[in-house]
Amino acid sequence: MTTMAFIPLSPEHLRLGDPLPFGVYDANGMLLLPARGVIQNDSKLALLQTKQLFVDEDESYRWRSSFKSTVGSLIRTNASLQHIAIANLRRDRADPGVQRVERLTDTWDNLMQALSTALRGASTQPRWLETVQQSLAQARAVAGRSPHAPLYLLVQHAQHSPDQYSSQHAMLCALVCERVGQLLGWSVEEVGSAVHAALTMNVAMTSLQDNLAKQRQPLNDEQRERIAGHSLDSTSILVAAGVTDARWLKAVRLHHDSQLAARPLATLDAASRLARLLHTVDRFTVKISRRASRAPMSPLAAARSACVGPDGQPDEVGAAILKALGMYPPGTYVQLTNGEVGVVLARGQRANEPLVAALVGTSGLPLNAPVLRDTSHASRAVSGSVMPDAIKVRIKHEQLLGLM
Repeated sequence: MTTMAFIPLSPEHLRLGDPLPFGVYDANGMLLLPARGVIQNDSKLALLQTKQLFVDEDESYRWRSSFKSTVGSLIRTNASLQHIAIANLRRDRADPGVQRVERLTDTWDNLMQALSTALRGASTQPRWLETVQQSLAQARAVAGRSPHAPLYLLVQHAQHSPDQYSSQHAMLCALVCERVGQLLGWSVEEVGSAVHAALTMNVAMTSLQDNLAKQRQPLNDEQRERIAGHSLDSTSILVAAGVTDARWLKAVRLHHDSQLAARPLATLDAASRLARLLHTVDRFTVKISRRASRAPMSPLAAARSACVGPDGQPDEVGAAILKALGMYPPGTYVQLTNGEVGVVLARGQRANEPLVAALVGTSGLPLNAPVLRDTSHASRAVSGSVMPDAIKVRIKHEQLLGLM
């Protein structure tokens, strides 16, 4: 018995009295409308339009192929039939969905450039902290439009490029801390302090950190000294900038205190809990990031190194990180049991069942366009990580973001 491979269907393709030549399913694979079934009343149509709809990839192939010429007017990014040649959407510059995604990536690039400039100029720019906070607000606005896009873009950058290392790392840590803090049930104020601490914990060595990411030779004595003192120096810069949040300041000062990991979270004060979270998130994200001197680790290897305690089990913070991101975070690459290779777009319902866009087919050749895969099905389950250097396909973020 073969397992169906589902792809999303835009609700706008459902019309009263107009049957589709294939069955329509919900996210759990339950048949909602049989092939050539007719929607006979407005209430049934309205109900179906509120659901996530899917169709069998093979069953709908001929139909999808038949209306490529009108795909630009029929598909919207929010709920696209991505296998109806995303390449057509790329060429059709008038399509609002494509323009929306391109604006999103442009917005992201601009805010990350602004963050990098602000952090590098903390000692000379009087309003640098205001720019940092504006960058965070813009990042949250991007997440409001496409919830998984920021993590996907940050992890993609971390795996492939050491450019703007410090600012990219800071934002990645901040957004991971935000997700984990919310998962742990921390207050809005505590989560906010953790996010701001993550963004600024290395502000005293931003330029040095950027340079070290591209440095192949070992650290010299001066570099070691600056690294050793950067927690206190960053705290001083924040105080000089007018920061009065005691949790934020203490978390930055203690974010390299490994002794905090030996104590249960419940026994730590709020600022120390934040520092412990920062310490673990910092280590995990460093390990999945590329530097000139080494390739990035796989997420599972990074988790074993940063999130697992002496007993071989994830500690409280490590377990929360894995739960928040999944075993395969957005932006990382995976192999499926059917032989396909893809990139993770979002965490799935289970930690080991992410939403994946297949990039390379079972033949080993690149697909003409990315295809969403539900990895909860055994035939398309994730069998392991794939290192970024093994990916020979040119990644087009505007296509992939359009599938989210």
